Amino acid sequence: MGAADAVPGVSGGTIALITGVYRRFIEALASFKPDLLNLLLTRQWAKLWQRIDGNFLFSLGAGILLSLLSVLHAMHWLLERAAPLLWAFFMGVILISLVHLARQQTWNAKRLALFALGFAGSLGLVFLAAIDLAATPLMLVLGGALAISAMLLPGVSGSFILVLLGLYPQIVEAIHDRDIQVIAWVALGCLIGVLSFSQFLKWLMNNWYSPVLCCMLGVIAGALLKVWPWQANEQWFLPSTYATYTGQNEWLFASVVSFFIGVLLSGLLFSYSTKSESQG
Repeated sequence: MGAADAVPGVSGGTIALITGVYRRFIEALASFKPDLLNLLLTRQWAKLWQRIDGNFLFSLGAGILLSLLSVLHAMHWLLERAAPLLWAFFMGVILISLVHLARQQTWNAKRLALFALGFAGSLGLVFLAAIDLAATPLMLVLGGALAISAMLLPGVSGSFILVLLGLYPQIVEAIHDRDIQVIAWVALGCLIGVLSFSQFLKWLMNNWYSPVLCCMLGVIAGALLKVWPWQANEQWFLPSTYATYTGQNEWLFASVVSFFIGVLLSGLLFSYSTKSESQG
């Protein structure tokens, strides 16, 4: 999830859905309510840890942090020098996951309509023109809240939202330069977003799980265009014209290999999650 959300256009929420932890993730985040303060003040640590599903959140958070520390620089290096390989890998992961998840659903006219609605909304977001917001404290808080809310949705990338708002370069630079003030404003926005939006998502999942999931699958399908391997500056190319327009290697064979590695990895993840569910 950490690696996915570091790349504009790829969603950590999609990875959570693929690995079968999405619903538990949302429920754990939604458990952060004001009444937890009483447990904190009375030092009921065990009960507090249990209420927030601490073991799960700690394991997931450690994995995200490890990913950010270990592969973030490598992924940005690939984006600059061999972007088709990275995009092809994520396309393989997401495409085969979409097929697996769709096959698990019972489809009818209503659910197909919800899929189409999610697809249209996601595709519209892909073609949305970026705006350029000033990095004021208010805009940084707003950007953090919107980005973290997007991260919770499969198919929508938090970093892509920051790109659309024109805040992505400033925030990446702040992290690189350890600008605590900027980071603090963004973190505040993330906190506000995760505490509010997770409650809404939990309510949706508890009341309309299958219809919501069908809509989310549409969102993921529409977002596939964002991970088309041969793209540059919000333009999409065929492999044969990519090198001509960008002056960069199209990495055709390597990208095909990378795509099938993503397909294989996604298949293994689904196989593992299905086996775990049957045993649990």
